[in-house]
Amino acid sequence: MDRLGFIILSILKRGMASSRTYSMTVREIASAEDFGVKENTVFKKLRDFEKAGYITRGIKDGRAHTFIITNEGCRALEEERGKS
Repeated sequence: MDRLGFIILSILKRGMASSRTYSMTVREIASAEDFGVKENTVFKKLRDFEKAGYITRGIKDGRAHTFIITNEGCRALEEERGKS
């Protein structure tokens, strides 16, 4: 996992985005911290994490997809924290 991935998973966990009704859009994730990446880059990372099972989609917010962290994503985040 790279730094961007760690930050995104941390934002989802801190934002308590852990159920379909408590989820975050790409824009919400990108604006949660100033980490200097565009929304498109965040979306690409989210798509990779979705394939890996670290996140899943929540209820749509208008036309925007929303995302939540899965138990597998929480475990991966904790493993990365434990490496330091």
